[in-house]
Amino acid sequence: MPDNTRAELYRFLERLSLVREQIRAIEQERLHQLAAAPAGREGPHAMIRLIALTIGIGVETADMLVHEILSHQLRDRRAVARYAGLTGSPDESGKRRREKGLARAGNARVRRGMIQLARSDRLPKRPRRSQYC
Repeated sequence: MPDNTRAELYRFLERLSLVREQIRAIEQERLHQLAAAPAGREGPHAMIRLIALTIGIGVETADMLVHEILSHQLRDRRAVARYAGLTGSPDESGKRRREKGLARAGNARVRRGMIQLARSDRLPKRPRRSQYC
């Protein structure tokens, strides 16, 4: 491997390690904030903890969903779907009416988080711990 290619590769690896350290620091701060918050049954921190208990959903995604969706006063399920862009995209041609898929006109971050939350429901459940362990 040429020397300049090797040096460029090392620079990329150093940047990657820096980004990983920054992500780790952000995640630790988020967990520290959740631990320091009062452990009530109401409020955003309780909702974050509840969503984060779902398999496949991390604290970051749960926090984003709570602050982006659940903090808004949306009327019903349809309003949430419209906000996220999860409504159908109708296609009308003559007498035929059909759906082309998702409209994708709403908040992309929320849409991805809600799709991740829906897919996590399909994951296998965690095995129960034995009482003898």
